Amino acid sequence: MTTIYLLGMLSAFLFFYGFFPISTRTNVINNTPPSKINNVALKQHYFYNQSNFKKTVLIVIDALRLDFVNTKYMPLTTNLFQENGCSNEVKVETPTVTLPRIKALTVGNIPQFIDLVLNLASTESLSDSIIHSAHEHGKNIVFYGDDTWLKLFPNKFARHEGVSSFFVRDFTEVDLNVTRNVYAELKNDDWDIMILHYLGLDHIGHVYGPFSSLVPTKLNEMDNIIHTVFDNLSSKGEEVLLMVTGDHGMKDSGGHGGSTYSETHVPLVIIGHRCENTSLSQSDIPANLAVLMGVKIPSSSIGKVHRKLLQSNEDKYLYNLHYNSIILQQKGSCCHDLFEEASSHYIKYLNNNTDSISTSKAIKLYEKFLEKINDNLANSSVKQKETSLFIALCVIINIIIMIYSEILSKQNKYYLLFQKIVVLAIIIIQFNISEHLLVFSVMISILIILLFNNIYFLLPFNFHLTFSYLNFFVFISILHPLTFISSSYVEEEHQYWYFFNILFVLFNCVTVSKTKSKYDLLTTVVCLAMFRFLRTMNSTGDKWAMYPDLSGWLLKDENYFYYQLLFLVGLGSVLVAQYVLLLPKIPWNIHFISILTLCLIFIYKQQETSVILGRIAWFLVLVQLIMTYKLSKVIPWILIATLLLKPYNVILIPYCVLCSLYFSKHLSSTQDTVLYHTVLANMLYFAQGHSNSLASVDVSVGYTGLSEYQPIIVIAQVLCHIQAFPVLCHLLIFNNKQIQQREVWKVLFCNKLYVYLVTCIVTFLFRHHLFIWSVFAPKLFIEFVHLLFLCIEYLLVQVCVYIRRIHFLIQVTKIVFFKKYIVY
Repeated sequence: MTTIYLLGMLSAFLFFYGFFPISTRTNVINNTPPSKINNVALKQHYFYNQSNFKKTVLIVIDALRLDFVNTKYMPLTTNLFQENGCSNEVKVETPTVTLPRIKALTVGNIPQFIDLVLNLASTESLSDSIIHSAHEHGKNIVFYGDDTWLKLFPNKFARHEGVSSFFVRDFTEVDLNVTRNVYAELKNDDWDIMILHYLGLDHIGHVYGPFSSLVPTKLNEMDNIIHTVFDNLSSKGEEVLLMVTGDHGMKDSGGHGGSTYSETHVPLVIIGHRCENTSLSQSDIPANLAVLMGVKIPSSSIGKVHRKLLQSNEDKYLYNLHYNSIILQQKGSCCHDLFEEASSHYIKYLNNNTDSISTSKAIKLYEKFLEKINDNLANSSVKQKETSLFIALCVIINIIIMIYSEILSKQNKYYLLFQKIVVLAIIIIQFNISEHLLVFSVMISILIILLFNNIYFLLPFNFHLTFSYLNFFVFISILHPLTFISSSYVEEEHQYWYFFNILFVLFNCVTVSKTKSKYDLLTTVVCLAMFRFLRTMNSTGDKWAMYPDLSGWLLKDENYFYYQLLFLVGLGSVLVAQYVLLLPKIPWNIHFISILTLCLIFIYKQQETSVILGRIAWFLVLVQLIMTYKLSKVIPWILIATLLLKPYNVILIPYCVLCSLYFSKHLSSTQDTVLYHTVLANMLYFAQGHSNSLASVDVSVGYTGLSEYQPIIVIAQVLCHIQAFPVLCHLLIFNNKQIQQREVWKVLFCNKLYVYLVTCIVTFLFRHHLFIWSVFAPKLFIEFVHLLFLCIEYLLVQVCVYIRRIHFLIQVTKIVFFKKYIVY
C-alpha cells in the first residue's frame, strides 16, 4: 500500500508540475531608449533620461484596500493628492500574496501562480526590474520594510533594514522599525530613491479583518507618515515624487490570496506630480515610474505607459509610446502591422513637425498597439506542459483502478507489482523527457493498454440500486468532484457538504424513529440542532462570506462575555469528549494533563502574543502524546486542534466526536464508516471558515509559541490548522478497534485521488477559462495540499508501525538472550 501512496503522490505532483506554468521567454530584449527611428534622429536626451524629480519615494502599504484612502481614514493624504497629484485604481492579478505582487510592482510582468508556494520562504533574486534600472543609472536607493525586497534585490540598496512579513501578530513594532529609519533618512541628502514597505495593516487584517477597530488607527498612522515625508522633502524646495500603493488588497473576512474585488483593487496615490485619475494594471506601474524617473523600462515589463499619469507634452509622450512599443514588439508576434503603421506616422511627424494629423494618428495607433500586445503577452506569458498533464491523468486513473482492484481483491499480486514498476518508470521518464513526442506516444499507449486491462479485470461490475448507507455515500463521493464543472459550485462547495450532511442525519432520523428508541431519536435531534447552530458560526464561500455571522458578532467588544462563555463551553465539551473516548479506562494522570492543557489554552487565548504560554501548551501536548501513545492517538490531536483553532471554533470538536461515536454505530462496514467520516470532515472543514479561496487560510496560527519567523514550524502549524478536522475524523475511525486499518487507508486514498483526478480534468479543460487563475487553479492547489497531507499522515503512521515492530523485536531478542545466557 505504501508503494501505491508514493506512486499516487508522484503522479499528482507530475500534473501539478505540468500545469502550474513557468515562464518560457529566454530571448534577450533591448530596452535602451532609442536614439533613431529608420535613420531619423530622435532627441533622446531631451525626451528621456531627464527626471524632473530630485527625490522619489515609493511607499507600499501591505494590504491597502482601495476604499481605505479617503477623507475619513487618511485625510492628510487625500488633501495632498487633491492639491498636487492624483489617485488611481490599480487592478491586481491573482494570486494576491506579497512575493508575486512585489515582482509585478518592480518588474512589470505577470508573476506565475506557483509564486504562491514560494511566498512563505523565498530566497530567489531578480535579474531585471525598475530597481536594477535605477541602480544602473547611478541612483542611490535606500530601503526599509518587508525583507522580501532584500531577497529579491541583494546588493542594490545603499542602506537598508528588513523586517519579517510573516510574524503577523506584530501590529506596531514592525512599522515603528521602518518609521525610525525614515526620520533618519529625511536628514540625509545622499539618496535619490527611498522605498518603504509597511506591514502592520496586513497583520491586523490577518488576525482581525479589515473592519477591526485597529484599522482606522493604523491608517491614521500611515497618513501622518505620508504627510511628514512629503512635507519635509518639499519644504527644502526640491521636486519630490511620492507614490503610495498597496501590493494587494484585503478580503472582507480578513486575509488575502483570492480574487474578490477588495483583494484585487488597490490605490496608486501620486503626490508631487500633476496627473489625472485613471485606472491601470499593477504591471503598468514600473513602465510609468521608469519614464517619470528617466531610467530604462525593465526589459521583462509588459506594461504600458498612460498619458493621464505622465502628463507630458505631445513630443515626449510620443517618444515614450515609441520606446514602450519597441520593447513589447520584441516579445510578441501579434500586431506588427499596427506597430509599423504607427512608426510610419511618427516618422512623418519627425520630418514635418507641423503635421498634427500624423501626430494624433501615431499616438492612437501606438496606444492601440500597446493595448493589444499587452493583452496578448498577458495571456501567453505562461505555457503548460501538456504531455505531462496527459501522462499524469492516465497514471492517476490507473492507480485508482489498482486501489479499487486491491479493495475487491480482483487482481493477481504479481501483476499489480508489474503495473507499479511500469507506472513508476513512466513517471520518472516523463519528469526527465517532457516534450519528446515519440516517447510520449509510447508511454500513453502503454498506459491505455494497462487501463483497459484493469477495467477488464473489474468486469463484471455488480452494483445494486437498493438504498443503503454505503450506496448513499458512494453516490455523494462520485458526484462531489463532478460539480466542479461549475465555477459557482467550486466557490460555494460548503453548500454541498452542508446539504448532504443534513440529508444523512434526516435519513438516520427516519430510520431510528422506526426502532422507537428515544435515546437515538433525541441524539439525532441534538445533532440537527447543533448543526444548525454551528453552520452560522462562519460565513464562507464567495457570495456569502461578506454576510454577518456568529463569529463576527462574538468578536465585537460588547459581546465579549458571550465570546468567553462559548469558549468555556467548548473547552468543557472537549474535556467530556476526551473522557468518553478513553472509556472504559481513564488513567488519572492522562485526565489531569488534559485539564491542565485546556486551562493553559484558555489563558493563552486571552493573550496570544505570549510565546512562553504557547510553548508550554505545546510541551504539554507532547507529554500527552507520549502518555497516550498506546491508548489513543485522538486525545493529543484534539488538544492540538483546540490550541490552534479560533476560540469560537473549539465547539466544533465535541460536535465531531459526538457525530462520529453515534453514527458509527449505525454503519455496518468499513467502507461506509470511512465515507461518512469523509463527509463529516469536509463539512467541518468549511464550517471552520475555510473556502476554496486561498484568502481563507489563517496564517496567524503558524506563530503559536514563536517569537520569530521559522518557516518549517509556521508551515507545519498552518497545515495542522487546515487539516484539523480531516485528521480528527481519520483518528476517530481508527478509534474503532474492529475497523481494518489497511482497508481504511485504501478507501481514503482512493477517494482523495479520485477528487484530485476530476479536479485535474476540470482544470485542464478550463485552462483558458476566464476564472482559471481565480477559481480553478486555487482549487487544484488546495486539493493537492489535501492529498499531500493524507500521504504524509499515512507515512507517519507507517513509520510508527515500523518503530513498534522494531521495538517488539528488540524486546523479544532480549528475552531470548536472557533465557539462553542468563538463566541457563
